[in-house]
Amino acid sequence: MEALGAQRLLQCWDGARAEHPLRRALVLLDAAWPEVGAARWGALPLGARDARLIALHEALFGPALETRVDCPACGAELETPLSTSELATPPAPADDPPPLVADGIAVEWRLPTSDDLLAVLEADDVADVADVADDGTADDAAGRLLARCVRAARHGDVLLAPQELPEPLIERLQQAMAERDPGADLRIALACPACGQAFERRFDIGSHLFGALDDWAERLLDEVHALASAYGWSEAEILALPAARRRHYLARIQA
Repeated sequence: MEALGAQRLLQCWDGARAEHPLRRALVLLDAAWPEVGAARWGALPLGARDARLIALHEALFGPALETRVDCPACGAELETPLSTSELATPPAPADDPPPLVADGIAVEWRLPTSDDLLAVLEADDVADVADVADDGTADDAAGRLLARCVRAARHGDVLLAPQELPEPLIERLQQAMAERDPGADLRIALACPACGQAFERRFDIGSHLFGALDDWAERLLDEVHALASAYGWSEAEILALPAARRRHYLARIQA
């Protein structure tokens, strides 16, 4: 992994803020591992992508992750400390999955990728294929995502379109995807101390990582402002200083 200095990391943050959250994650991965190639990150199975995002969080901000969610029963806000080690899952096998065969139908399939999600979400203008919309938009997005991952479906010698697959087979295919790539849908189990309600929430490491980066960038800009005001240094000169050195100068300003 390439060491990301303050200047480079700040550039990534600044350039990715206006992007879709999925693209933000890919920008950060490409900056940390440029030898992989930007196109390759979008083509990785989601679990493999998120494993790298977890590793990047550890490298930049350490293993601790703080989560804040509202209890669905009483509305109380829960702050739950997590460690990146708690998010570890077995990686998906590198080889192609075997065809799924049921009721005389054989389905050749692959795992979904970030490129798939972006294609579907941007086309349908929904935030997440896991969302439930009253107008069915998100449900249609989930169907489009599945269709992109079906390479071929045959009933004997007859080719079937993905939308022609029976619902029980679609459910089995979704289950097979989840079993093959458990890291694609990270979930955390929670219990509300206020009312005792037990529930679980999906954990988006990409959004969490960018949130941590956003907090870091805002603090860094405050440091740059303070040091530039006190010493007349340029942003580039300040960012070139090691973090510990910047803190020493800040302590002298505040003394």
